[in-house]
Amino acid sequence: MRAFAIDAFGETPRLRDLPRPEPGRGEVQIRVGAASVNPLDWKVAAGALAAPGAVYSFPLTLGSDFSGRVTAAGEGAAWEVGQEVFGMRLPGAAEHDPHGSYAEYLTASPQTAALAVRPEGLDEVSAAALPMTGGTALALTRWLEPAEGETLLVVGAAGGVGSYAVQLAAARGCHVIAVAAGDDHAYVRSLGAREAVDHRTADVAEAVRAARPGGVDAVLDLADDRETLMTRIAPLVRDGGRLATTVFAADPDALAARGVRTVNFGYRATDGDMAELAALVTSGALRVAQTTTFPLTAMAEAHTASTTGHVRGKLVITTG
Repeated sequence: MRAFAIDAFGETPRLRDLPRPEPGRGEVQIRVGAASVNPLDWKVAAGALAAPGAVYSFPLTLGSDFSGRVTAAGEGAAWEVGQEVFGMRLPGAAEHDPHGSYAEYLTASPQTAALAVRPEGLDEVSAAALPMTGGTALALTRWLEPAEGETLLVVGAAGGVGSYAVQLAAARGCHVIAVAAGDDHAYVRSLGAREAVDHRTADVAEAVRAARPGGVDAVLDLADDRETLMTRIAPLVRDGGRLATTVFAADPDALAARGVRTVNFGYRATDGDMAELAALVTSGALRVAQTTTFPLTAMAEAHTASTTGHVRGKLVITTG
């Protein structure tokens, strides 16, 4: 089968022919129809997330999010051959199973992946664009608890997580201020943002402070480093507000004196989250992030595009 893999951490991934993985006890084999590209995956390739002392098997196929069909099942597997599923590999899965989703086939078990049935009306590309970023936004919304009449500042609003977080907060009646490049403003407004600030042409802190001199109720920062977050963005949160970051740039102790509830957020997906995302999309309550698709043969191009940090919505590869 074709797979986008590495033979060692730090090397450049490449498309190659590898043996098709076979399911063991409790595992299923999935024929991948589509897989989305996440920054996590190129960080895995670089070895930045390798657990100290863990032994990894190579070649290691990259990729976390996927949608596809169960084509074989090991003894005791929870899923049946023929089922259309989607989901994502869990953090640490690569320590136990080198078969990621940038391939024509992968294997999955409850220990390595969160899965749900892909319902009719949700195509493979859309399903692959949901798991990691949609699930992260869903969990962050639960943590932030944006309420009607409150103001939420979302930094990195046009990306994968931002695309879903803006919608989920706006659906609760929250006033969303989106920080995004100017050419993404129409997109974030279409998702429910009430205001937009161009980080390329404006001083974000000054613009938000001028519009909300009393501070915003909450911040979701998906992009800034620690210095920018703590010196420019965190002061925009009112006393007693909330701040969440997915890039682990916050210093909770420094904000505790103002009563700001803070989290450096890491997401661990569940089957229930995947099912909830599917239900939200099929009911029309959530729109799939804008997707740009690539064939598996152009995986290197998609991988490179992801490393720029300036992706609107989601990049998705197809294996057909």
